[in-house]
Amino acid sequence: MTVNKKRASIYTICMMALLIAMTFLLKRYIAIETPFFKLNFASLPIMLGGMLFGPIEGMLVGLLGELIAQILGPYGLAPTTVLYVIPAGLRGLVVGLGALWCRQATGKRLESRPMLCYIVGIAGAVTNTVANTVSIWVESVMYHTEFMVHVPFLPARFATGIVTAVCVTTACIPLMHGLRRSGVVKYTD
Repeated sequence: MTVNKKRASIYTICMMALLIAMTFLLKRYIAIETPFFKLNFASLPIMLGGMLFGPIEGMLVGLLGELIAQILGPYGLAPTTVLYVIPAGLRGLVVGLGALWCRQATGKRLESRPMLCYIVGIAGAVTNTVANTVSIWVESVMYHTEFMVHVPFLPARFATGIVTAVCVTTACIPLMHGLRRSGVVKYTD
């Protein structure tokens, strides 16, 4: 392994660790939670991970950040923990694949194509909400509870996810430009 590749891999691991910590902090401490909806910005570092490093790294940021939030949060480690960790990983995967596709198809970075960036962010949010709904259904089958009580809240959950995705993407675009201009992400290309 060359020195530059070694630096890049160490750099990537350190940046991913920071993004994972940000995911946990944004999920646990900077969130609005009511009995009817949850609004947090934990998807910001997941989206940054996917846009900066690609689909695998974005997925890992989502999985590990959510896993830490689940274990250290009010839910703890439970048989269903993995069900609720997977959606965040899928969001990172979708954003990373969108960024990778944008780079290969257009030759530009995702943040340089704002409309496409919003589409990818919303696709990640919808994927996350669908996967969370499947997780709720699987949990209801496992514990023999009623799934249909959750169905009336689905439109609000999708709307909240989409609004959050638009807000996060709006913050993510200038943040990515700033990170690239500052040289902080010099090993990502």
